Formats: sequence, structure tokens, C-alpha cells
Amino acid sequence: MKKILFLTTLLTVNMLIFSCGGSEDPETGVSSDIVFEQIEDHSKVLSIDDFESIGFKSVRSVKQDKLMDGMINAYYGFRKVPIKDWAGKDIVDYELRFFESHQEAIAKGERSADLRTGENAQLRKNDASDPNATHPIAADWPELLKDARECQGNIVGSHHAGLCMSPRYAEFKIFGNVIILGQGGDLEESYEHIGFIVDALKGVIAE
Repeated sequence: MKKILFLTTLLTVNMLIFSCGGSEDPETGVSSDIVFEQIEDHSKVLSIDDFESIGFKSVRSVKQDKLMDGMINAYYGFRKVPIKDWAGKDIVDYELRFFESHQEAIAKGERSADLRTGENAQLRKNDASDPNATHPIAADWPELLKDARECQGNIVGSHHAGLCMSPRYAEFKIFGNVIILGQGGDLEESYEHIGFIVDALKGVIAE
């Protein structure tokens, strides 16, 4: 599992940290001053309505008979973030996995979320017989799998010349009963994008 730093973060703190800089962790490539709490309880059991109320737009949902054990809903969608990232993008993609409780999200969802995020994300339906597979085993859950992939490489005309098998999500967070997978080209970017949506749920207003 990717390195977890168990400290509390708010958007305002993040902005101060980013401006101050700091040494970089050689293992993760993330500034040692950046903090990220990967597992955080919340007083309220959240639903998709809570996310839509802060601007999340659902693009795709998973049918009930396709959900993982313990999961009650799952969505892929996007949200406009308060600032543009380094690429000038202000729309960020997320995968949301809802469970009955915080404890259920940890017990039944943490491992699967870890398998879908980061450099070693399982993004193929194929097994080890696929010579192009970047991971020796197939994805543990095939739903929303296509949305978990991004294209990288040169763009020729309107088509990508690169391989469209790069992970869209660098990291995830278990916030209350929801597992949030946040788009990011690296851990630092994903931390920031997850922080935006969590802060909004907490009522933190970004300048």
C-alpha cells in the first residue's frame, strides 16, 4: 500500500504548505511538509445528494447487481475545483464508492481502492496471459474500470497516439462511509483534489 500520512489537512493549510515548499520524499516524490489523512471518520452518513449539493456531477452509476460486497452505490463523475491545477485544468474526475458505514468502507473497500490507484493500479480485465498487462492479475472489480484509465503520449489529430492505460487516480481517501478516488498525475495532485471535495463537504470555503 502507498505511504499513508495520518494527519489532518484543510485546504487553507495545503495552500500554505505548497507556498512554503519543503524537502521531497524520495520514495513518493511528495514534499515532506504535505500532510494527508487517508482514513477519516465523519459524523454524518453521506449519500450522493451530499456530493451533488457541492457541485459533483455524476456521469455514470453502477447497477445494484454489479456492486461489490458491502457497497451500496458507486459513481464516476466530476467536479469543478476552486483553482486550476498545474495543467490549467479546473474540472477534476472522481470515483465515489458508498458503504453503509465508515467501518464497512474500511473493512470491505480499502484494499480494492488501493488496487485501483497509483502506479501499480490494476486497470485491465485481462489476466496474466495478456502480454501487455502492466499488472500480473486482472482488476478485482470491473465496474467503472474504463473511467479509471487515462491516455498518455502524443496526440495525433483528435486521437491519442499513446497508451490509454495510465491510472486516472493516484490516491484515495476513506471519508466517513465513502471512498473517494481522486484524479491526479501524482500523489501530490491527487491529495490536493481529494482535499478540495472533502473541504467542501466539511463546509470549508476556498478562496
